[in-house]
Parts: sequence; structure tokens; C-alpha cells
Amino acid sequence: MARSTPRIARSPYNTLDLSSIGLSDQNTADSALTTATANAVVRQTTQSDLNNPFTGGAAATGQYTTLNLNCPGNTFTVAGAAGGVGCKHDNTFDYDQLQPSQERYSFAGRLSIRLSDNIEAYVSGTYTHNQVNIRRLHSAIRQTQPYGASPTLASNNPGIVLPVYICASGVNCSVAADRKLNPNNPYAAANAATPANGAARIYYLFGDIPLGSDRSNEVIRGTAGLNGHFGDDWTWRVEAVGAKDNLSVTPVGNIDIAGLKQAINTGAYNFVNPELNTEATRQLVAPTYTVGSHTSLVSLDASITKSLFELPGGPLQLAIGGQARREVEENNSVNPGLTKFANTSAAFGKHTVTAAYFELDAPILDTLEVNASGRYDHYSEGFSHFSPKIGAKFTPIKQVAVRGTYSKGFRAPTFAESNPLSSFAGFVNTTPPTSFQLAHGGLNTAGNTNPYTQSYNVGTGFTGNPDLKPEKSRSFTAGVVVQPVPWLSLTVDYYNIKKTDVIVAGPDAATARAAYYAGTALAPGYSVAALDAIDPLFPTALQRVLIINAPYVNGASQKTSGLDFGATAEVPLGNDMKFVSRVDVTDVLKYNVNQGDGVTRKYVGTLGPYELSSGAGTPKWRGNWQNTLQIGAFSVSATTYYVSKIKAVAADEETPNAAGVIDLSCAVAAPTLYPAGAKSCNIRRFIYADLNAAVQVNDNFTFNFYMGNITNAKAPLAPASYSGINYLPTWHYAGVIGRTFRAGASFRF
Repeated sequence: MARSTPRIARSPYNTLDLSSIGLSDQNTADSALTTATANAVVRQTTQSDLNNPFTGGAAATGQYTTLNLNCPGNTFTVAGAAGGVGCKHDNTFDYDQLQPSQERYSFAGRLSIRLSDNIEAYVSGTYTHNQVNIRRLHSAIRQTQPYGASPTLASNNPGIVLPVYICASGVNCSVAADRKLNPNNPYAAANAATPANGAARIYYLFGDIPLGSDRSNEVIRGTAGLNGHFGDDWTWRVEAVGAKDNLSVTPVGNIDIAGLKQAINTGAYNFVNPELNTEATRQLVAPTYTVGSHTSLVSLDASITKSLFELPGGPLQLAIGGQARREVEENNSVNPGLTKFANTSAAFGKHTVTAAYFELDAPILDTLEVNASGRYDHYSEGFSHFSPKIGAKFTPIKQVAVRGTYSKGFRAPTFAESNPLSSFAGFVNTTPPTSFQLAHGGLNTAGNTNPYTQSYNVGTGFTGNPDLKPEKSRSFTAGVVVQPVPWLSLTVDYYNIKKTDVIVAGPDAATARAAYYAGTALAPGYSVAALDAIDPLFPTALQRVLIINAPYVNGASQKTSGLDFGATAEVPLGNDMKFVSRVDVTDVLKYNVNQGDGVTRKYVGTLGPYELSSGAGTPKWRGNWQNTLQIGAFSVSATTYYVSKIKAVAADEETPNAAGVIDLSCAVAAPTLYPAGAKSCNIRRFIYADLNAAVQVNDNFTFNFYMGNITNAKAPLAPASYSGINYLPTWHYAGVIGRTFRAGASFRF
């Protein structure tokens, strides 16, 4: 059983303001009145439908008013007729959670029975439980409509308002017998006779309603099988597997659209002092509910092997087999009915897969061994594929071996990619282009603090495409193993992989965003799904795009190659002592992608593929070095990890020029994150080490101790990341958490 508690990030991984270290300040919650914070800000506007708070006017007048200037920090002032006084906040610092609380435990058992001298039966089973409680930045009151829903359900365009009058029913309050002026609206009294002109456009973050989810995952898996032998070197195996994965998600803080409207029209929610809200009111606005999902697998696998005859190097062995399996997925959306400001992603599907396979192991000579195998798969969706593989190992002398493989493969579309009932909305961080910034007050690099021009998360919506074809691949490897002395082994392997018909989600999403901002037509299959509210400072300028619809397509080819280096030393020290040292290093030589437009996008050493990897990127070098000392029942290991520098640019986020070339210079691809004229926009290399110690008390009990990041190395700064706050979780997570300790025990009975 393991349990972890929530972690809060250390600086600078808990703020968007990096001005203190010479980089840009992306935190607008301490300078812009229209950035949502826990201190509500309003501005007078109109309301076209007094029963619907989502029908605020496009134009607003007068200064902004902060409903409660009892600020947790200092205040700031925006001058001018459209200015006002606001409370300084850093929402990332206030609400970001680095690591969720987690509890997990599992049980496993196996029973074997020998039915006869030639037959053995067995059954096994596992149960795993995992509970994760996630919390993140609280919901803002201004939201786009749920993906796939009507634009009338958007509270951000032109913007949600607080009415002049409230009443018990929340309907027709301006003429209701029990009507009263809205205490949340500072313009109510002055517009009592003209309620359509006295609405208060509101900017607010629900500081009293946590946002996240509580996820309970249970996996039950059972296996039963028979194996045995008969005749002259015949062996056989039959195995059945059944598994069920049950996921229960309880969203926390998802705003219910009808409940929000009701809370506003009745005055139930206190925007002036949210601390006074009751739990019943919070449940009206963001009710707790649970959504269940599941996946299941049932399979039957059988194989038989036979030594056919002797070759100079040993017996020629043949194995043949077959498999049938049934897979079902029902991954339900946490936003059923599209009634909440919540994620709408869902995946559904089921299919039957049958397969036949063989493997031939041929030790042709004492120095040459050849292995050939193949597998034929048929999917009930209607596609089939044969995947062959051949490998050889040549050992001219005992100390040296040369090896290589050649194979072809395929990947079937997932249910999320191919089923029209499945949908997904992904988000990436982007910065509006220069022309847009100039139209909204000037360049960010010139000191413009308008939040409308800062980097923001833009969404892309996808729906399953039933016309997708499987991806196909070709790969080969070549390597050498050298063992000059019995205790030392050295390896070098080259790999080369080419994929065609690669399934990609919206390969031209970045181009579509650029086309929108340039005022040109979007490519076929792409469309604008949602726009942001009008910029209140520049109401006639172009609006930001928030969501673009994009297709899944077989639109890309991909080439990757690299070198894997390995070395292992096992040095006996005598007296039941041994020292083991192992190093593994990967050098990525090529990771190039063609999206079908003839343009080669090169990802090695950059943050590309930015959208596919959640901004993790492709470091050129990475590796680890483990050193272990074993003294009887005691062992201690130190493992050092290395990730090379990464340039904070990504080819899949840039538009190629007329010659089909993508400019990945810092000035072009990372202009708003680094100072003008910066010679480098690299995310520096990262090195850290872990320590493990274990004592085996007896055959059934072991005590262990772990110290993570023993030197407390700090993660390199990565302001371009969107999966972590100023860091890359895939490579640098240990440097954000810092030094950690863990102790435990394992036992069996």
C-alpha cells in the first residue's frame, strides 16, 4: 500500500511572473481588472434578456468596480475612464497543485496444480485500487460553451452579468412581487427604473469552490491456463485472460450552467463576500456528482512448440499459435448533456480481434543464430495486417557479437480516434501574433499589459473518424555486443523507424489559428468553434479564437533514428560482496515528421512535437547511470539521470514560409517568452540522482529506503511548457518536487 499527500510547487514553478529573473511577466491577475480573481470585478453594461444572465451587452461604460477591496495582498490601479482599483493576485500561486494526493494498494495470488506428469494447471488473479484526488486552478465565471454545445451557453461572449433585480423564483424578477435590488450589483439602485441598462458585467474566479476531481480506479484481472508436453519434444499452452477496469470520477467544482443562472437571478450566491456562501449554495452552482466508466478484455491464447531437427548450432525450434480477444471501452464524459462548464472528452467502442502467429528459432551455426516470426491480425472493423520480423546474431569470437533485426508493423486506430461517438478537446498554450497585439494596445515585449494579448490556452476539438486506416511501420536495428572480460559488457545499437499513414489530430491546427488571425480561410476540415469575449479595452478589434474544430487524419509520415549505448560491469569483491555499475544512454539522431504538406518538421533537441507530447519535447541526449553495492542481504544503489538541453521552440507550432522552410530561431519561434535579442532560448540540461537501500531480512520480508533527488537539484526553467508551470513534467519533475524520502517493506506469504 502506498499513500502520497498533495505537494505545492516551489518558486519559480508556482507563478507566471518571471520578471524577477529577466523573463516575461505572464501573470495579469495583479495588473488587469478583467483577469478573473477571487475578488469580483464588475462594470456597467446592458442586459437584453432580464431572465438570462448570459445576455449582457457588448459595450460597457464607466470604471470597473471591485466588489470587495478587502484584498489578501496589495491593490493596483488602472488609470483612465475605463480604469479602476483591483486586488493583486497570483492565481497560480494560490491554487496550483504540483502533485495530487494518492492512495494505492494491490493484491495478487497464484495457484498451480500438477494434474499429471505432463500437464500443469494454474489460476492467478490480481486486484488493484488507486485513489487520486486532483485539485487545480478554480473555475472562472466567464467560460466558453461546452465543446459541441450551442454558443448561447457561453458565459464569456459577450459576457455574463449580474441583474438589477433578484427574486425568490429567479424568473421575471424585474416585475416580481418579491423583487429587491441585487446587493451584488453596485449599479442596481441608480438603474432601478431601467433594469436593462444597469447590469453588471462580472469578472470572477470562484475562490470558495475548489476545482478538480476525485478518481477511484479498480482493476480486476484473472488468468487461467494449462500447459504441458507430449510425444517427442512437443510442448503446448492454453491461456484465458479476463480483465475489468472500473473508473469512477467525482468532479469537484464544475460549474453547472442552470445552477449558476439560478444562483445569480435569486441572489443566492454572494459575490461581495463569498465566505458567507452556504454549502447548499455552492452545491447549486457546482454540484457534486459521479460518472462511471469501464474497459474490459477477454482473450484466449493457445500455442504449440516443437524442436524439428538439429542444426550445427542446436535444435531448430518452431512455435505456432493463435489468439482471439474481445475489447470494450466506455469512457463517459464528465459533462453528460453538456450542461456544465466541464471537459466533454469521451471514448466508446468495442471490437473482436483474431490473430495467428509463428516463430522460428534457427541456430544455423555455433556462431550464427537466426530468428524469424510473423503475426497476422484481423479486426472486426474490417482491416487486417501481417507483421513479419527477422533477426540475426553473429558471434565470430566469444567476446564479440553482431546483431540486427528487420520488421514491419502496424497500429490500429484507437476507439477515441475512430469512433464517431468519441470526442476530445485538447489545449495548448499560444501567444497571439504581432499584428493582433498591435491592434490591442501594442507588443507584449514593449510593456503592453493587456491580458487579451498575453499567452493563453487555445483548444482544438476532435471527433472520431471511422475512415481512418491503420498506421504502418518499418524498422531495423543493428548493433554490436562486446564482452572483453567476463565482468564487463558493452553494447551499441542503431535503430531506424519509418511510419506511414500516421494518425494525427489536427495536423494543421497551428496553421488554422494563424489563418484565423490573418483573416484568411481555414483549411478544409477546420472551423472556428468558439471565440473569446470582445476585448473591453479595444472592442472593435479582432476577438481571440478559443476553440478550433479539427479532424483525425492519416496525414503524416514519420522518421526516427538514434543510437542506444549500454555498459554493464559486475565486479565480485569477495566475502559475499559485489559491485554492479550500469549505464544506458540514448542519442536521438532524427525525429522528422511530414504532415502531408511536403514540409519536414524536425523535432530533435526542441519542444516538438509540442501538441502530441504535451510540450515535453525531444531531448537529443538522455541517460542514466546506476551503481549498486551488494553486501550479503544489504544493497545500496545510486542512480544518476541526465537530460540534455532543449531549445524552447517547436516546428509543429510554426507556419512554414513560401519555400516550405520553418524558422526555429528564438526571435521568431519564442518571441514573447525571452527578452528581445536573446542569443539563446534553451531549457538547460538537467542532472539529478536518487538513492535506494534495501535489506532482505528473509526470503519473505524486505525493508527498503528511498531518497529522491539527493542533491535537491532544481529543475531548469521552461516558461514555454503548458503541462507544467515553468517546467517540463516528463523530464524535470524531480527537480520541482525537490528532495524526497520514502521507507517501506514488502512481504509475501
